[in-house]
Amino acid sequence: MINKLFLFLIFLGFLKANIINEYKNNEFSKICNFKNIYTIKNEKLLTLVGISCVKTDNLYLLPYIIAKLKHTKSARQNAIYLDTIYMQKRLLYAYFFDKFSLKGFDLPNTNYIISIIFNKIKNGQYKKQGDIINIYLKKETIKVYPQKNRLIVDEYYKNNLIKRHWFR
Repeated sequence: MINKLFLFLIFLGFLKANIINEYKNNEFSKICNFKNIYTIKNEKLLTLVGISCVKTDNLYLLPYIIAKLKHTKSARQNAIYLDTIYMQKRLLYAYFFDKFSLKGFDLPNTNYIISIIFNKIKNGQYKKQGDIINIYLKKETIKVYPQKNRLIVDEYYKNNLIKRHWFR
């Protein structure tokens, strides 16, 4: 029994060090996965998993993380951040696929692309071209449109596509 406990503690230490190193090295896609969500109990590490899922646009995994961030004040605050992004994504999905109005929703702002789009559409700061919403920022243009069961977000700088996001 003591040997199993010792091996488990070594595994936890390795897992923690591994996730922190991957996070420092911007290897977010290695961190954001179901295995980490279900095996990690440490809320600080779970927050790193959640932020990694945001950075890799894997927002569909956020509810699993949010549900586990509840034992400390900082974890609950981190859950609010992740939940805000997830809720904005869901509302945008309803806006594009179901013609749902965003006008009555006041959610916190983040610097994540979904939050920027949500606030611009909610405040009417966009131009519509067919099914495409064009959002003009200082130096870039964002085009948002539905495609099958996905929401596509294209970021342009000087008419050059610099990043494509897709959300399900």
